[in-house]
Amino acid sequence: MTDRPRFHWFLPMHGDARYYGGDPAPRPATPDYLRDVARAAEVNGFESLLLATGHGTRDTWLVGAAAAAATETIRFIVAFRAGYTLPTLTAQMVDTFQQLFADRLDVNIVTGSDGPEQQAYGDDIAKDERYRRTAEFLSILDSELAGGRFDFAGDHYRVRGGGRPRPVSRRPTIFFGGLSEEAAEVGAAYADVQLMYGETPPMAAEHVERISKLAARHGREVEFGIRIQVITRDTADEAWAETDRILARLTPEVVARRQRELATRQSVGQRRVQSLNPGVIDRDALRPYPTIWSGLGLVGGGGGSTALVGSHAEVAERIREYVDVGISHFIVSGAPLLEEAYRFGEGVIPRFADAADAGIADDDVTGATAGPAGDGGPATGAGGRR
Repeated sequence: MTDRPRFHWFLPMHGDARYYGGDPAPRPATPDYLRDVARAAEVNGFESLLLATGHGTRDTWLVGAAAAAATETIRFIVAFRAGYTLPTLTAQMVDTFQQLFADRLDVNIVTGSDGPEQQAYGDDIAKDERYRRTAEFLSILDSELAGGRFDFAGDHYRVRGGGRPRPVSRRPTIFFGGLSEEAAEVGAAYADVQLMYGETPPMAAEHVERISKLAARHGREVEFGIRIQVITRDTADEAWAETDRILARLTPEVVARRQRELATRQSVGQRRVQSLNPGVIDRDALRPYPTIWSGLGLVGGGGGSTALVGSHAEVAERIREYVDVGISHFIVSGAPLLEEAYRFGEGVIPRFADAADAGIADDDVTGATAGPAGDGGPATGAGGRR
């Protein structure tokens, strides 16, 4: 293993399902519940919380500010769509957040891949043009946050005399998802952390190698992160029993409808991660790799397509394999977010501390190899995100 992984959790942006597979009455994301989830992540050793954006969610900036006011140390990865606010105004928002909440803001730049959602926002720019707009947005944002006056003239933005009065107190880490050709170029040039969906380690290794080479052409280095669900329990049997309960809630009709909807998305990454499931309820075919389960992809997209499933030791071992291929950031989540923050925080995160500090025996830190319940076949598919 190279470096310790950096773990990030998730905040509910419209409700928190109590279980996977379609909860008809999810917990509402009240201010008190947001505080509880944020504090659970904070006390369990997560570095930050992702606030995902979508047309049906709440505003990420406002939710992030509310959660920051209720916590002390945890950071917030605020996702937002480039181009929906001016980059100069975004820099002002970043600067303000850092001043008010002790430099605890990072950002996730979203370009968008879902045509109907883009149209619902009133954004009908073609995909390749959206990425050119994102590149201009990030170039201006960099200049703004550095402080000092600058001018910019592009196809989408023109700035005269821009720049914050002084450099931002802490430049936020820029998380960016995108593995199509257009997205990879933008990420290589501007991102700090390049994100991908929950592919297998061999598939993730392809992206690490490819985008690292692109970044090197820009004289840069980037880190890599993965967005994946987790179902971790004391034993593998307990974890895999959860997957059986999820499948029992699904019907072939619901799966077929969701598969048709997911097929319309433009994301290369979505196509890759969807390739890990057969599109039908088939328990054996939903295990494409040891401790990786693709059953969530029957009805969910993006970061909700795959899950790490197994005992705490098995899940930790798979994370080590991701680290070995170059992944350092893990944006993980479970259902429900409150209880699962404790399960992952108490069962998995301590395995990456020094054995003496964590009070864990050396053989327990190394983890166990996946038994029959966690075995899967070879990885399949190819592609990237957004």
